[in-house]
Amino acid sequence: MTIVVLLILGVVWAVVLGPSLLRRRAERHSGDSIGAFHRQLRVLEHAGPSLVNPANRMATGPRTGSPANPHPPNVRHDPFFRPEACRRRREVLLVLAGLTVATGLLGVVPSMQPVLVLSGLGLAALVGYVVLIVRLRNLALEREVKLRYLPQTSQPEPAFVIRRVAAR
Repeated sequence: MTIVVLLILGVVWAVVLGPSLLRRRAERHSGDSIGAFHRQLRVLEHAGPSLVNPANRMATGPRTGSPANPHPPNVRHDPFFRPEACRRRREVLLVLAGLTVATGLLGVVPSMQPVLVLSGLGLAALVGYVVLIVRLRNLALEREVKLRYLPQTSQPEPAFVIRRVAAR
């Protein structure tokens, strides 16, 4: 009987996680060199400082900020608030909640009482994950409140003035 339950859980896991894993694998191993180049540019873009907007950007759409104001107040720069990270956290939360509910419903059947142990483990994992997310969000909000960007000068000094001063 436990083999049947394990097979059912394996099928549920494959149905839930299979499509997203296959999609990620296909995106990662695509033979499109232009797409790979853009992904590498995005990685480099997030790794470097973002004081001013790049002169040329392949992405279309409105620009966020200008050289005079590189960080508008409504844009969050903390990695915790990136859309990809939020989507991953939401997916993990849904999978943990689905596992807890599915095993809890299976545990209601009298012949499948041992599945309640898995339901308890799923519930513990769900509560632990929610506590972790809340803690990380509070730390991100604290970083956001404490972080202040230095004001930029309105006009940079001309290069010839700097050279003349350096020649003295």
